[in-house]
Amino acid sequence: MKIYKSKLKELFTGSFIEVQKFCTILEDFDIKYIVQDYKESAILAGFGVTNLYYTHRLLIYENDYDFALKIFKNQKSSLV
Repeated sequence: MKIYKSKLKELFTGSFIEVQKFCTILEDFDIKYIVQDYKESAILAGFGVTNLYYTHRLLIYENDYDFALKIFKNQKSSLV
């Protein structure tokens, strides 16, 4: 079991679908993540959402950040 003592760092902010795609990739590499849902938070607080394109924030631990960036750069280059 891996113990995480580092801070969280933002990897990506975007729509629900975009964040879910990245979460699937992170799970393939066993990288833990947290998704902040601004839309749901706004609804629960009684506010509206101003921009539907940036409703979710993907956070990972600092000690996994560099590895995750390498994964996404490799994924992006393989799609081109």
